[in-house]
Formats: sequence, structure tokens, C-alpha cells
Amino acid sequence: MDLTPEERLGIDDVFEVRVLGEKDLSDLYRVAADGTIDYPFVGRVSVIGMRSGDVQEFIAAKLADGYLKKPQVSLMVKEWNSRKVSVIGQVQKPGSVSYFTNMTIVDAIAAAGGFTGIASKNSVTLRREAKGAVQSKTYPVADISEGRAPNVVLRPGDILVVDERLF
Repeated sequence: MDLTPEERLGIDDVFEVRVLGEKDLSDLYRVAADGTIDYPFVGRVSVIGMRSGDVQEFIAAKLADGYLKKPQVSLMVKEWNSRKVSVIGQVQKPGSVSYFTNMTIVDAIAAAGGFTGIASKNSVTLRREAKGAVQSKTYPVADISEGRAPNVVLRPGDILVVDERLF
């Protein structure tokens, strides 16, 4: 199975660890700038680049080694802050927005506050780096919003450029 980068933890991602019956071991953790978290009884753990299931198994194994009998550990990623989509140009809040699985071009523009009054809503360029080359394609977002064109699923690292309309 080919793992996409989005399945792996990165700096500033936030996840919740729950240990059944152990409130003191259940909490939210943010991946530090050095790619680690500090977990009770386990210490500093490097989680950068790991899948959430791998972290879950690692913590369970460490807790089982002298602390708990058969610990039941669950892990849920709450914020994928290491994964961003940039939305620039004629939107209310240009900049980076946090990516989520199956985020669409409409979702990203909404997260950036929507279009400005002078945005060319049917001229939104998606720039994506793939295999070392940058690909650009323009999409009719107004048509997508009104159901006249299919929505487009984004990937982390994509850049959307919303043009200014010509009067």
C-alpha cells in the first residue's frame, strides 16, 4: 500500500491519546518543533513522520512494559497543522489554511473567508507540485458552488490563486 504524506504526523499537529480507565494518561499532545511529544511514563517520543496507528501501538507497548496490563490505547488526530493549503489573491483572509482529508477547492476558499467583491470567481488557479514540476489549472469556482461543474479535491501543499476580475 502506498502511504501518502498526509497520513504521517508533522510538526504542530495535535492529537488526543486516550487510555481506557486511565484519565491521567489521556490528554491532547502537540508535536513540538523537534518532532517529539512528552508522554507520561514513556518520556520524550519522536513521532514526526509516523502514522497515528504506529504512535498508538508504540505508546501501548511502552505502557505494557511495566506500567499497565494490556493497556487499551486510542489515538485521534485533532488538527493537521503541518498540512496546509495556501489561498492567495482576492479572498477575505489570504494565507495558509489547515488541510483536512478530502478538502475541496470550495472548502479552502471558504476557510479563507470567501471571495472579495472584486474576485473573479470563475478564474481560480490551482498550482500543484508533482514529480518536481509545478502544474497549473484554472477552475470555475462559482460554477462549482452552483453545481454546474465538479468540485476538486485538494492535496496538502496546493496553492490557490484567486484572480481579480476585469471590469
